[in-house]
Amino acid sequence: MAAVLLGGGGRQAGGAIAVLRTADFHALAFSPDDPEVAFFGHHNGMMRSTDGGRTWSPLVAQPNFDAMGLAVNRGNSRQIFLAGHDVFQISVDGGASWQPVAHDLPGTDIHGFAMSSNDPNRLYAFVVRHGLFSSADGGRRWTEASSALPGDVMALAAAGGSPEILYAGSMRAGVLKSTDGGRTWEVTTGGLPSPTVFTLAIDPTNRNAIYAGLLGGLFKSTDGGTTWSKLPFPGENVVALAVSPSRPNVLLAITVHQSDGLVYRSEDGGQTWGQR
Repeated sequence: MAAVLLGGGGRQAGGAIAVLRTADFHALAFSPDDPEVAFFGHHNGMMRSTDGGRTWSPLVAQPNFDAMGLAVNRGNSRQIFLAGHDVFQISVDGGASWQPVAHDLPGTDIHGFAMSSNDPNRLYAFVVRHGLFSSADGGRRWTEASSALPGDVMALAAAGGSPEILYAGSMRAGVLKSTDGGRTWEVTTGGLPSPTVFTLAIDPTNRNAIYAGLLGGLFKSTDGGTTWSKLPFPGENVVALAVSPSRPNVLLAITVHQSDGLVYRSEDGGQTWGQR
């Protein structure tokens, strides 16, 4: 694992606040307590930033510790779940140490992972070749929720509600939505120019407001995914995205340019990006 951690100055492309050089760029998550603290997951581990995304330091540097999905407990910022390709682990000390989650999932090739915004014990995992599963006890026991999702789902987002409203991002089918806790799904891509969706994030103050990062840029829906509008993001793709639970107008996003991951930050809900 290697990373170039760039701070202030004008050398970053298009106002990016940092440049990450890792094997890939999977996941972003904020601490629920502090919008300056964020986590980044990639194929060989994860990093943390304590200055809003400007500099990053490794928490885990381990080959194939594939952090494709990160979820931080909003009621306890020291509890973090990490899921990915044959990895399902938990930290109870803010990412300093990790241990495998004891579970009964049929596999651990987890390409989509989400925590309920209402209940941190309710988790959702899309397991490759097996479908979508839900847990009500923090990941120990799981129940199959649906086998109807496309096999190329790469992102999940849980918006709360009873039953839970869920969104899934597919590499070929766009954004899909469930209003019954994941049992049934419908495509909801009105206005999206590409069916290749890499990442999803929910506004923590409005379950009908959702961001989608895709091949083509960053888009937002304020009506639960029925219609989408493009945000003025400077990159041509968005592969990782997070919205701060404590300051919902603060976003972090990563775009891939050549082999670099360019990190951008917005303080106004995605209308402007760049240096802070």
